[in-house]
Amino acid sequence: MLARLLLGLLLCVTGLARAQSPTPLEVTWGMSPWPGLVNIEDGQPRSGVIIDLLQQITLRLPEYQHRYSLVNLTRGFEQVKREPLSCFLPTFRTAERDQLGHYVSLFVAMPHQLLIRSEDRQRIAGDQAEVSLQQLLRNPSLRGGLIQDRSYGPVLDPLLQAPNAQPQLIRVQTSSAGNNLFDMLERGRVDYLLEYAEVIQFAQQQRQTTLAVTLLPLQEANTPFVSGIYCSKNAAGAELVRRIDQIARQPEVIAHFVAAQHAYVPAATVKHYQAWLDRFFGERPGKNLTSLP
Repeated sequence: MLARLLLGLLLCVTGLARAQSPTPLEVTWGMSPWPGLVNIEDGQPRSGVIIDLLQQITLRLPEYQHRYSLVNLTRGFEQVKREPLSCFLPTFRTAERDQLGHYVSLFVAMPHQLLIRSEDRQRIAGDQAEVSLQQLLRNPSLRGGLIQDRSYGPVLDPLLQAPNAQPQLIRVQTSSAGNNLFDMLERGRVDYLLEYAEVIQFAQQQRQTTLAVTLLPLQEANTPFVSGIYCSKNAAGAELVRRIDQIARQPEVIAHFVAAQHAYVPAATVKHYQAWLDRFFGERPGKNLTSLP
């Protein structure tokens, strides 16, 4: 009788403990495919600099259940608005998006670079370490290749959209990898492309080509930039953003972010921006890079 009583009491206590155990909060990480940044395998994000760095964050958030979701920008922010806890990345902070979610700056990226055939370096850039896009667009003998409907950022877009620049530019509907444009560069149909160094390095690793290419910084876009993550604009989203920022300030996490620059960005590009990178990561432990007060 006593044994049965003790067993019943034990079962009650165990059941009560289970009932009181908090259910892990699920967070949806929305993102778009982007070769070199978010690489897709079997329909799921598997690799790339953004995935690798996000995993350094999620590994340190065991109290959450993590789920990846492949979405475009519009649908990603719809999820942020609608779901109890959803985030979208990588993206840039704007006043309009601040109305939709809480933000944390996280990912360092290189500005657009000029990609040319190495054999054309002297013809296009001479011995310059940086090239002026404005000067290139004034040269009627050169043709640049762009991805149709892509924004190249607030500095370059006005130059690329100027009426007198249009005869020197060819816009192509293509994937984010820009494979069609790489083919055009290889075949001599265009003289230069504008692309992120991370994407160029990934494309070179994936493509079977012997074409020697050179990446050169642009004078008009000479500073790396920082993108980040928007999460739901509620208490849960604010707490997650705070946790991400705290984790990103830890020395061992900063070391991973620094290593990623060397793993995913061409060495010459890293060297060109090394002073900026050293300053940014040196100051990171003491900086709150969230939109929260």
